[in-house]
Amino acid sequence: MIHPHADRYIWQTSRAIPRSVLLDRIPFLVTANQANQLTYQKHVSVLVEGDTITKVLPAAQAKQYRTKVDLIYDAALRGGVVVLPGFVNAHAHPPMYLLRSTTLLKDHQATTEEALVYARKVERAMTLADQTISALGDFTEQQKFGTTTVLSHYHTPIATTTAAKQAYIRLVDAISVASKTDPSASIAKAAQALRKHDPLLTHGITIHTLERMTLPELIELRRWFVKHPKLILTIHCGETQTEVEAVIQKHQMRPVEVLAKAKLLSPRLVLSHAVHFTIDEIKLLAKYQVGIAHLPTSNRLHKSGQFQYGNFQIAGLGKKLALGTDSVISKSRLDLVSEAFQSKLMHQDSQHPATFEELFLMLTNQGADVVGLGKTVGKILPGYKADMTFWKLKDRMFVPFDPMQPETLLGNFITHGGYTARDVMVNGRFVISGRRHNLVNESELLTQLEDHHQALRKRVKL
Repeated sequence: MIHPHADRYIWQTSRAIPRSVLLDRIPFLVTANQANQLTYQKHVSVLVEGDTITKVLPAAQAKQYRTKVDLIYDAALRGGVVVLPGFVNAHAHPPMYLLRSTTLLKDHQATTEEALVYARKVERAMTLADQTISALGDFTEQQKFGTTTVLSHYHTPIATTTAAKQAYIRLVDAISVASKTDPSASIAKAAQALRKHDPLLTHGITIHTLERMTLPELIELRRWFVKHPKLILTIHCGETQTEVEAVIQKHQMRPVEVLAKAKLLSPRLVLSHAVHFTIDEIKLLAKYQVGIAHLPTSNRLHKSGQFQYGNFQIAGLGKKLALGTDSVISKSRLDLVSEAFQSKLMHQDSQHPATFEELFLMLTNQGADVVGLGKTVGKILPGYKADMTFWKLKDRMFVPFDPMQPETLLGNFITHGGYTARDVMVNGRFVISGRRHNLVNESELLTQLEDHHQALRKRVKL
């Protein structure tokens, strides 16, 4: 139910969930087109029927639909809004949300390995109820920052799918088949979880790192992977030099060589972090158009190393780069826009500095492509699912800008960053209106999160 104060919503039905919505009189709409080029459209309207965008047209031509839809969203009121595609988080660990303040805020920030040793102690003490409320806290926070699709890399499909359904967020649930936290993770166990179906749910599989499996096991995984052509495979890979050395010790090969030997290199493969690769490894990844999830804040915070943005671009893998937040032990604020800004800062001195347009594409359609949903979400075009975010135009994150050069809106948005979206639509349904969640009582959720967190602290004796 939309909150009563949201007066830009004009209801023309008694239905709680409208079957058709007209997003009317949008001052600015920014999206990639079919050729993956960024477009800035002024004074347009968008017709949503069911869960799908059916028309994007000049606002002056939308009058014929105003009496035919269940809901009109007046995007021009009170200074108007900027409409963007929903963002895609290509690497997250939602059930770890309860670990906020357990490892991050120490006087001496841990390396990746140190942080994970500490985190696993906490994770192994978590119950299913802990994991579920944790994932719900994670998903709802991401939604408020404009994320509508999340790739979850974890081993608790019951928790993640339950929470995603409650939050109403699009989930790519990559289920662990080899985990350092859950020794029982296996292909057989993951296969059971893949039978679940939900319109907002797609599946994937994940290996924590390549040192967790032998080469014969990886080859067997590849056979199973081939039998399931809609799945993606995601792996922490090349995150730290220590991890690379462990892979070499295990396999007597570097990480990308291992993946090549197992014949796992594919556009359906997503490598997260991808910091410690050689130029030859990057070229081989480009040959197979492997997806890369860049996590700049996590890499900087845990002193993992410098992501080679320029080398990925030069090798021809620039269109397969996406952004991720990682977990709250690596980034307390689950905001993808600040990841884009962090990337901008980190790669200023690169051979190929990151541009605002590249970063926006990484947030949207490239992210969707990397997680296997490139023909479904990430763009505001007819035929795509209606996942969109609405940002107040008359706001310091946009104003002042040059109306004759609307790309200044994008630069302002990324560099200012850190704001919550005014409204968020997922699959044709408004889940956030006026910055309030329509499906989750956030006051009750915060109380539950703190209660579970305190109980967990006592069990683990933090």
